[in-house]
Amino acid sequence: MKEVDPQWQTAASGVLVALGKKYCNEVMEEILKRFQPGTLPHFFTVQTMANLSTGNPFSFVPFLTAVLGTMLPMLGLAKHDNMKWVFSYALARFCESILHYVANIEDAPDQSVRKELYSSQIFSAYEIVYNMWLQSKEAKLRLMVVEALGYMSNILAEDRLEEQLPRLLPGILNLYKKHPEPFHITQGFCMVLDAAVQEGSLILEPQLDMIVNTLHPQVCILPDYSSPPSVKNHNELLRCFSVIAKSFSDRIISYLLQKLEMNNEKIKLGTLAVFKQLINSGGVHMEDKKPLIVSGLKIMLSDTNNKVKRLFAQVIIAMAPHGYLELEGGHLMVEFIVKLCTYQEQVPVKKPDPDYVSNASLRQMCENVLHLISTTIECMEVVLWPYLLEFLIPVQYTTALGPICRNLASLTAKKREEQSEDYMIDFDIATNIPKAPEIVARLVVLAGRPEVSNRGIYVLKLLQALSPNIESSLIDLWDTIIPKLIQFLEDNLNNDEKWSQKAWEDLLLKLLSKTLDEVEDEEWVCNLGVEFGKQVSLYQDSPNEKNFLYKCLGVIMRKVTKKDFVKQHLNILFSTVKHTNQVEREGCAIGLGFCASSHLDEALSKLETVAKQDMSRKSSGFLGLMKDKTEADVERIKSTLMLCYGYLALYAPHDLITSRLEANILRNVKPHFSNIKDTAVKQNLIRAVDLIGKAVQPGHLRASYIFSRKVELMDHMQIFMKQESTKELATNTRALAMQACATLVKVDPVLKEAETFDLIKTSTDCVFKLPNCIYPVKGKEDLTTEQIKESDEFLDSVKDSLVSLLQEILNKNLSPQGLQEIYKHLQPWIISLENHERQRSMRTLLRLLQFHYEKLATQDSSGIVFFNLGSLLGSIVPRCSDPNLMVREDAIESIQIILRISLRYDGQPPEYKDPMVEALSTLRDRVSQGDAQVLFSVVNDISKALAKKMPSEQLNDFLANLYNGLLDSQSHCSSGACVVINTIMKTRGPELLAEVGNIINALHTNLRAITYPQTRSGVFRAIRTLASNHLTPVFDRLLNFPLPYDEHITDCWRTLAVDPVLAQAIFDQVIDMLNRQVHYAEKRDQKTHKVLLKVATIPTLSAVCALTEVLRVPETEAKVVENFHRLFSVLIVYTGSCIDVKPAKLSDVADGKISKEKKAQMKLLASLNPSSVAIEAVRVLLERANCQKVLEAIEEEDMINNLKELDKLPDGITAIAKELVEYNPEYVGKIMACLNPSLASLYESQRIVVVAFFAELINQKCGGDMSMVEMIVNNLLGRLVDANHIVRMLCIRGLGNIASAGEDQVQKYCTTVLSAMMAGMDDKEDPEDNITLESMSGLSRILTQIDESSIRPILVNITLRIRPCFEKQRASVRAAAFMLFGNLSHFGDGPSRAPFLEQIHTNFVSVLLHLNDEDVEVRKSCKHALRQFGPLLGSTSINEMFQKHLIVDGNLNYGEFMYDLTKVIIADFIQKINFFVMGNISFFRSTWPEIRSNAAIFVGFLLGNLPKAQHSLITKDHVCGALTLLLKDPVPSVRIKAAEAMSLLFEY
Repeated sequence: MKEVDPQWQTAASGVLVALGKKYCNEVMEEILKRFQPGTLPHFFTVQTMANLSTGNPFSFVPFLTAVLGTMLPMLGLAKHDNMKWVFSYALARFCESILHYVANIEDAPDQSVRKELYSSQIFSAYEIVYNMWLQSKEAKLRLMVVEALGYMSNILAEDRLEEQLPRLLPGILNLYKKHPEPFHITQGFCMVLDAAVQEGSLILEPQLDMIVNTLHPQVCILPDYSSPPSVKNHNELLRCFSVIAKSFSDRIISYLLQKLEMNNEKIKLGTLAVFKQLINSGGVHMEDKKPLIVSGLKIMLSDTNNKVKRLFAQVIIAMAPHGYLELEGGHLMVEFIVKLCTYQEQVPVKKPDPDYVSNASLRQMCENVLHLISTTIECMEVVLWPYLLEFLIPVQYTTALGPICRNLASLTAKKREEQSEDYMIDFDIATNIPKAPEIVARLVVLAGRPEVSNRGIYVLKLLQALSPNIESSLIDLWDTIIPKLIQFLEDNLNNDEKWSQKAWEDLLLKLLSKTLDEVEDEEWVCNLGVEFGKQVSLYQDSPNEKNFLYKCLGVIMRKVTKKDFVKQHLNILFSTVKHTNQVEREGCAIGLGFCASSHLDEALSKLETVAKQDMSRKSSGFLGLMKDKTEADVERIKSTLMLCYGYLALYAPHDLITSRLEANILRNVKPHFSNIKDTAVKQNLIRAVDLIGKAVQPGHLRASYIFSRKVELMDHMQIFMKQESTKELATNTRALAMQACATLVKVDPVLKEAETFDLIKTSTDCVFKLPNCIYPVKGKEDLTTEQIKESDEFLDSVKDSLVSLLQEILNKNLSPQGLQEIYKHLQPWIISLENHERQRSMRTLLRLLQFHYEKLATQDSSGIVFFNLGSLLGSIVPRCSDPNLMVREDAIESIQIILRISLRYDGQPPEYKDPMVEALSTLRDRVSQGDAQVLFSVVNDISKALAKKMPSEQLNDFLANLYNGLLDSQSHCSSGACVVINTIMKTRGPELLAEVGNIINALHTNLRAITYPQTRSGVFRAIRTLASNHLTPVFDRLLNFPLPYDEHITDCWRTLAVDPVLAQAIFDQVIDMLNRQVHYAEKRDQKTHKVLLKVATIPTLSAVCALTEVLRVPETEAKVVENFHRLFSVLIVYTGSCIDVKPAKLSDVADGKISKEKKAQMKLLASLNPSSVAIEAVRVLLERANCQKVLEAIEEEDMINNLKELDKLPDGITAIAKELVEYNPEYVGKIMACLNPSLASLYESQRIVVVAFFAELINQKCGGDMSMVEMIVNNLLGRLVDANHIVRMLCIRGLGNIASAGEDQVQKYCTTVLSAMMAGMDDKEDPEDNITLESMSGLSRILTQIDESSIRPILVNITLRIRPCFEKQRASVRAAAFMLFGNLSHFGDGPSRAPFLEQIHTNFVSVLLHLNDEDVEVRKSCKHALRQFGPLLGSTSINEMFQKHLIVDGNLNYGEFMYDLTKVIIADFIQKINFFVMGNISFFRSTWPEIRSNAAIFVGFLLGNLPKAQHSLITKDHVCGALTLLLKDPVPSVRIKAAEAMSLLFEY
């Protein structure tokens, strides 16, 4: 099929090619069937043959002649670009297979094959392809044509190729203009060039200039390394030059060297790239050009462009293995590389070149280049050894000495190991090589700062490798020591925590000292010292190295005995040191100190000379030509001088320093303490003091020494500390001063207590007062990284110095007391409001405790009482929940260490590990989370551990400090303190009995200041927990707080109430108190013994107030219901007790002077109404017990008033009892039982309450429980003889209420009740007639339910008893009497009719007169009585009138009624008229005007309506006289009625 389907046809072609690799003949046989002359084959047929030709060249090439023979005629037939492309592709592959066959002819099956066999056929194809297809418009085709031409040119005969080159080369080069990605063009072009230079052919010469001039500009264009085609093209361009150089190396190199002279970066880079390619490609044609290249490239040594330098360095490394650097000028190339190793990073430009090459990257590359050529290229050894040694001394190569020493060490060690002939250096012949002392001096100083370029290890290795060249006596010493030093560096240098610069320098100085000892040649030592002196100038800008050099010089001076040498080099020290640089100053001072250890007098002399000459502002120069020194210059020199005195004292011989200290050192130092203007002077003066302190320590002197100037010097240090600003940290002065004090503390004599106090306070204040932002400008953002780092280092130093000072103070008194003396200064900072202050102080304490513990491990501390264990832990525990993570972690660790210390004091060995104490470490990890729940859990776990570990004798101190923690400014901390207090109360509560009062007082005091709700609730829980262990003491203490209770005590009671057990216990306590204790105290008149005043007793009032608060808690409901009867009983009784009881007044409580606070409390107490308190308690009780109806009743205003007044109290109690029985009858029986004992109370009001309650119980049928009636009746009968008339009245009421209990109960108790009623009406001590009233009311109710036989014996007696009551002043008594009289009518129609009728007639007038009584109730009672006994009168007319007109609630016209009634009376009872008239006349003297008026009109109506025949029945004179007297009555209405009555007597 002719159609092209790339997807599957490509796969099929691939299968055929794969098969052809093994079965080429079979595959070709089938393909050739489809490859016939005269017909264009299928696209994939040609492509398959092309791929097969390269896949199996040895089998395919034999078919090639036939294939080409068939293909060549077809080329002209190809019209479509795809067929042209595939034919070009095939020709390229065919040529490739031919070249492969010929190149591997020894392995070919037919070794007679030559490429010339195919040249003519290929040339035929070449003509068509070049002439017809190269200029195609299709880019893809053109590129394939170029590739094909490249391969084909290698098959063409030389003459044919030479003939075609003038056309072929330009034709290909012109394609560069048409293709943006020229890789394939370059690749094809390179193949053409390669064909043209075969076997040194010069056929390219005519086109050489054109070719080079075309290719060079392209190679100067840097490739895009992100684009593989661009990189490939660049590599092909470079290969083109390599190919051309095979025949034209002279011209190419000359051309390139000319280009290097051009001042163009790209041209230089491109040209160097070509040189690099030519050097790497090598070949015999380049051998004789090496000197020319080396010489020509020297021009690049002075180039300043980093890109050019980088590429040139690459050219140099390419030259190294090819022997270029062994030629003249090679050392310059090496020097170039070394110079690049010295490059330091520069400030980058704002808009850097994308291809910008930094100094750092260039230096890194060159370091690698140097290492590469020195370790991997053997031929370079002769170049580098010993040439690299020349770079050790010159100052300009200092920064490159790291890599130089690295490579020198490797090279030298190899030569030493191999015992190379050229290893040993003859320094006399090799004049450019530095001498052995120079090398030693240089390398030792460089080793002093091993971290620079990581040079330390290499410097040491080089020293060791060079030892035979240095001094034969040092070989064994250095071979032994230097490997150890190298190991030290490998283990520590890159670990900031392990690394110590001082320790390293000490090791090196020891090596130097041993080296000097080993040599045993003072001349050699002096020469070495001279070299050290000479090399000072190398370190003008390297103060650290200079510092170490001075120390080395000091060591050498210490070893030398020549005084001149010592003086000369002391002069060098002071003449070269920069007095402005502290590092150099320190090195100078230490060097002088080392010297002083052997030459003390010379050192002192030098210092005195400096003081006299250099510190004088006037110049002493020749003729005064030198400038005078400024004050600043003098101050700087003074700084150096002070420091020198310090180190001189430290390193001076022990047997001499004490004698020289006062005379030669302190005498010169002391004057400078005053008027210090320069910070450096002050700091170095402090350092000098520190060093002097170290010099006189017993351990240093190896003898005891009393330093008399100790306190004086410490005072100066404290002055310096106080002078430092606490607003910023700009210098390290305070740290140095504290370090000096720490040193002096160790020295005898021991500080006094006051001196120690001042020292601790001064030092802690100057550190902890520093702000969180210690930077000396407005903000951190205004500082450089170095400034920030410096300030941070200052702060770390200050904190470390403080810790060191405190540790030394503690070490002088390593005991709990010593710890406490320091802790009291730290504690205010530990609870500071500022995070950073708490953090610093807490960390300080932690480190102090660690020190204490570590020191205890080395001494026997058993038997010492850790008296402040509790106070320490109590004040630290709140910090375990601090908002600041570091504070939390340090606090937990501090607690752990304190407990470990405690174990040591308890006699445990240092190795003893208490599991519970060690477990605190896990809590430290957990506390890193800031979640409140996690913190609570952690503190809770800590509290459990502390509760178990705290000794009983420390418990109070522990708690006392925890109480202070409740007031912590951080809410989490105060809550944490709460958690611990609760745990202690829970687990150690039984031990706190004796301290309950103090605990409650402390907690109450703190509650006033606690603002965080969580902390408050925690405190209340603690009190509740304490109460669960010691309820009675807690109860008593809470009760004793002043009334009214403040909110804190109120909340305490409420918190206790939440616990059902405590609530029950409180109920029991309160009930017991109210039952046992008097409710009020009486004040009586001493003469009459009358009660003048009743004052509430505080205990019972407090108990009720407390109970009220407890009852307010919803959680108490169950217990309240369970104890309701008991609580209600005592509270209702107490309510009665409080009537007319006054609150305690100030004068009642205390005499004499009292505080204002106490007065205020007493005023509040005086305002507390006991009655209101009691009523509120009852109200809250009812509310909590869900007695809603009773509660509604008691909340009415009238009810509250009733409960506050004795007269109304029975009404209030009655109402409560009624509601209680109706809605909560389940409580009644138990309440009655609880109230029963109070019947015998001494307090009348209490008896009143109980009797009133019992009376109403009977009225309410005892809530349905009739079994209680008998008990109540008996109790009431027992109180009928009570001294209080109200009690007796209520008893009568209660007995009368038996009427409500039902007929059975009435019949059962009627006799008893009637007797009591009768007795009640006879009560002589009843001024208000209350008892009588109740008796009559009770009788009225009972009479309705008893039979006539029960009342008959006393019926007349009753009427006689009640008759006086008709005229009682109290209307209610009159009304009750008339009501009772009416009710007695029930018993008047039987055996008792006659006597009762007589009583009716006797009282008939009185009833009729009161029918118009002033009181409505009396009038109603009279109506009721008349209607009741009307039927008994025997007069139907009268009865009808009564029943018709005397409607109880109706209105009655009394005058008309009486007028009509008198007519009926006259008609029916004519014989009684005179009796009735005389009865009326007796009422003319009544106290009530209405009754007198009624009597007058009644008489008038009787006489006026009396028939004349019966006038004789009347005593006229007596009647008229009586009426005449009424006319004189003071009341007008009476006179009117009297006149009206007389007017009716006209017939008389």
